[in-house]
Amino acid sequence: MCRTFLYALFGVAASLLAGGCAGPEQQVEHQHSPTEGLAPEACLQDDALPSLLCAEVPTPFVDSKGQWWVVWAQRDHVYMATSSNLKEGFSSPLQITSKPLPVDKNGENRPKIIVAKNADIYVSFTTKGQRKYTGAVYFSRSIDGGKSFSEPMPITDEDASVSQRFDSLAVTPSGRIYLAWLDKREWFSAVRNDEPYRGISLYYTWSDNRGESFAVNTKSADHTCECCRTAMALDGEKPVIAWRHMFEPNIRDHAIMQLGEKKSLVRISEDRWAIDGCPHHGPALSITDTGDQHIVWYTDGEARSGLFYAYSGATKETFTAPFGFGNIENQASHPDVLSTGQSVFLTWKEFTGEASELYFMQSADGGQTWSTPLRIASSNGPADHPFLVVANGWVHASWSSMVEGWRSMRLAPVVENQKAGAV
Repeated sequence: MCRTFLYALFGVAASLLAGGCAGPEQQVEHQHSPTEGLAPEACLQDDALPSLLCAEVPTPFVDSKGQWWVVWAQRDHVYMATSSNLKEGFSSPLQITSKPLPVDKNGENRPKIIVAKNADIYVSFTTKGQRKYTGAVYFSRSIDGGKSFSEPMPITDEDASVSQRFDSLAVTPSGRIYLAWLDKREWFSAVRNDEPYRGISLYYTWSDNRGESFAVNTKSADHTCECCRTAMALDGEKPVIAWRHMFEPNIRDHAIMQLGEKKSLVRISEDRWAIDGCPHHGPALSITDTGDQHIVWYTDGEARSGLFYAYSGATKETFTAPFGFGNIENQASHPDVLSTGQSVFLTWKEFTGEASELYFMQSADGGQTWSTPLRIASSNGPADHPFLVVANGWVHASWSSMVEGWRSMRLAPVVENQKAGAV
């Protein structure tokens, strides 16, 4: 593939403390690479070339060999690019969609990419339906190392693909592909029969043949909030999903469950957020090799308001008391979590009124105590949600803004003999 520089800067942060916690006196240093990228204002032109600078909602994945893969939406298409060395840039963008589609491209509902152990590459994304708050989840795969992708196809088994939004994608170590999403088919049925139905539903499917076909769609839970992202992570071969649920009568708190199990869902915390509306603010989930579940979320409930973190151990039946973080006065929002053994990492964004800022915090004891929050980046323009990934033994924060484009910041080393949890 031709190597070209496609974005404005790569932020490479200095190490925090090897295996330790960040102190308030530490500063994150950025190293800027020379670029031949597009100016941000050029991205608004109809003839703007696909690039990570112009990418809408870019989402990263790092494979077991340390190769970076980023998928994004631009105009009415989905693109992918890869890099083995960020300082040398990314490959030329590969267009995954063969024809224009109304791709849903917001922070909560974005294209996703995963590279399996056998080097297959899987991509999912959602398109907008003609009716408001409807859509369809699409899936595409590459079985030739990213040289080409299959024609994206809806994963629904309905006659019409209109019910699905807010998808999550995961691939187990054995290669089974899981897709989960929020689905309106029960709601549509209730409306037709003039029956009440609270919220919508959680559905999922899977494939054991490298994405050539998928199993019958299976309902996992009724009464989910209809417009917040879902989060899926793996406990070994077991897929675990977290989402904003609608508890009676209209309390929108978070729940978690293992897909395919008959056990009841587990309520993360009783925030008691009663709202007749769409928060557009879903959770993030990470699971360690020993099965510990770490989750972060936002709430504006009667019991608590702001960003919170909790974890659950081997029983997975209860979670710790919520731990609050971030500056609620600066609209702290959209956190992400990553766990590697006893190390847990958090990132989130805030807005000062003039600039978007990115923060980072870590725990060396499984989430019991935390370092002082560290501001690691800022931008004077609109900014996307951040993500945490592990690449070549380091935890990175992935962040995109209108001014700087997409960038990755190296933050902290992964402690030896501790493997990364699901992101």
